Amino acid sequence: MTDVRILLAKNIKNFREILSISQMELAEKVGCSPTLIGKIEIMKRFPSADSLNRIAKALKVSPADLFLDAENSEIIRSISSKQKRKSLLKSKINKVIDDFFN
Repeated sequence: MTDVRILLAKNIKNFREILSISQMELAEKVGCSPTLIGKIEIMKRFPSADSLNRIAKALKVSPADLFLDAENSEIIRSISSKQKRKSLLKSKINKVIDDFFN
C-alpha cells in the first residue's frame, strides 16, 4: 500500500500537467498560495479537507481521484484523454472564432 501523501503529491502534479497549468495557476483557482501547492507536491504539507475539495474542483477531478494509485492508472489515462480532447476542442473553437472575426 502506498502512502497517501505520496499518492496525493504525485496525482496533483500529474493532473496539473494534464491541464497544463502551473502551481501558481492552480493556487489562484484554489484560493491559496503557490507555496502551499508546492509544499503539498513535495509532501511537506497535507491539505485540509476543504482545501482537498477545492484542489480537486480546480483540477476537474473528484477528491477520490487525487488518491488513485498505479493500479488505477487506467482511470488517470481516461481523465487525461478527456481533458486533452476538451483542450483540443477549445483550441479549434477559438481558431474558428478568430478566423471569423479576422
